[in-house]
Amino acid sequence: MDTALVVDDERFFLTILGDFVSQRLGMRPLLARDGAMALSLMEKEPVDLVFLDIIMPGMDGLEVLQRIKERRPALPVIMLTASAAIDNAIIALREGADDFFRKPVDLDELVLCVERVLGKARVAKRPPPPPPDPDSDRRRAPRARIEDGSPAQLQLKDVRLLDISLSGALVEHSEPVNPGEIYRLSFPVGGKEVQVLARAIRAFASHRVTVSGGGRRVMYRTGMEFVGIEKGASELIAAYVESLMKQGPGEQSA
Repeated sequence: MDTALVVDDERFFLTILGDFVSQRLGMRPLLARDGAMALSLMEKEPVDLVFLDIIMPGMDGLEVLQRIKERRPALPVIMLTASAAIDNAIIALREGADDFFRKPVDLDELVLCVERVLGKARVAKRPPPPPPDPDSDRRRAPRARIEDGSPAQLQLKDVRLLDISLSGALVEHSEPVNPGEIYRLSFPVGGKEVQVLARAIRAFASHRVTVSGGGRRVMYRTGMEFVGIEKGASELIAAYVESLMKQGPGEQSA
């Protein structure tokens, strides 16, 4: 359970705000009647939010705020004051306070304020995003259609490459493959033979063709996901895809 520290020299307001913390916010309240006690509690207890009165005898709220921010700069602090003067509120905001309210406090508005400042604090605590995943970038890469197909080999058997991206390819073949299994796919790119390991992820019967003797043969199309690419092959494939996408219909050569 998150903990809110309430600091105020007025016992009545301290009690009211303590009840507000537990009943409206669902947080554990810690109550302090002066700045020294508040700083002492912070040394002993985990604190996730501070409600801090500005005008208090001895150490005032502005000094307490400075000491809090020296120790925990990211800790959300909401300042409270019964004074109509705006100067102290401006100083408090400059010193790092997240917001301020004049007494008597509108508790509904205070709930919204707490949600905002705690949300901002949680975002600040999040770890930085991981570096880009090259594999993820490849999966999002555009696919290029190969007009009329391009000759390729799947496990040394002749197939045709119908489209390709950095993440995979669509091949057409006459013998069925097993989805989930990994195959060696090779195809020419820029005069070089590129080899990749590819997993068959979907396969379907596409159409039938007439073979010698008048028979009919089923042709299959299978989506292949690249799971292993030879060193240097990624750059060749990327350049190949880019060149295909720049070519218009009728401009591609098999």
